[in-house]
Amino acid sequence: MKLNKLLKRAATAVLSLSLLTAPVLADTIGGATVTTYDTGLNLREKASTASEALTVIPNGSFLLVEEALGGWYKVAYNGMTGYVSANYTRFSETLDGSYVYAAETGGTDVNLRQGAGVGTEISRSYVESGRDLTVLGVSGSWLHVMDADGVTGYIRSDLVNYSLTSSEGRLGQAAATQAAAVSTGQQIAAAAANYLGCSYTWGGMSPETGFDCSGFVNYIYNQFGYKLERVAQNIFYSNGYSVSYDQLQPGDLLFFGSGPDDIGHVGLYVGNGEMIHAGTYSTGVVRTNLVESYYVNSFVGARRVAG
Repeated sequence: MKLNKLLKRAATAVLSLSLLTAPVLADTIGGATVTTYDTGLNLREKASTASEALTVIPNGSFLLVEEALGGWYKVAYNGMTGYVSANYTRFSETLDGSYVYAAETGGTDVNLRQGAGVGTEISRSYVESGRDLTVLGVSGSWLHVMDADGVTGYIRSDLVNYSLTSSEGRLGQAAATQAAAVSTGQQIAAAAANYLGCSYTWGGMSPETGFDCSGFVNYIYNQFGYKLERVAQNIFYSNGYSVSYDQLQPGDLLFFGSGPDDIGHVGLYVGNGEMIHAGTYSTGVVRTNLVESYYVNSFVGARRVAG
């Protein structure tokens, strides 16, 4: 009898230890971008301004959102979990961005799917836990990820441990390089989408005053540490390098006019044949399909500043 009691206590102790050391996996509900403009945003231990600040998150940073709590979001940011004020973020259920630290599969028989849903085709199955991943974005309760071989797809967020420290990330070099190149442009494009609907103002360079076309791309790129020339013509000749139309990537700048010496408009390519730009007084900042005849006929060239 005493032996059985001892064995039972030992089993309980082992179970308790395993629960303490196992990674805590959580569902996401979407993503958010920090919009503090000139300052950073405090990541706090609890959902209160009186709570300790764990770190300061730079403007424009991408966050994984796990829960909304009355004016606060519970978020994951580069290996840390805490709370941020919802007043200084822009939330979206689907958002791509740069999540710097690596992640890993948190269970066995985890499927990498081609879309964010159980009805989409399976690209790969990971039969062992701990498979290395890079988080590229989020779609509700699904994470857009890249594995160590550079294969991208979607995995349920509750099957991914995305709260690793930098020393725990073990991504392959090829995948890490590819992720960095892809996510920079994607994050710029995602940031641009946060300002859809802002007003158009000639000479404007902020959400408060409104934007003109070059003021808008200046504002977005400035969030990522890039300094652009003020007007579209000078950006075309001075910033980044030329890329062909069939090589466009999210974040590239598109220029329109009657020719290289008469650039009248600039927009930001966001993928899927679309750009976001400060159009006119009637449209403000808007998403536009590049097949529209005006933009087909007036396209002059594209430049890549990031990457």
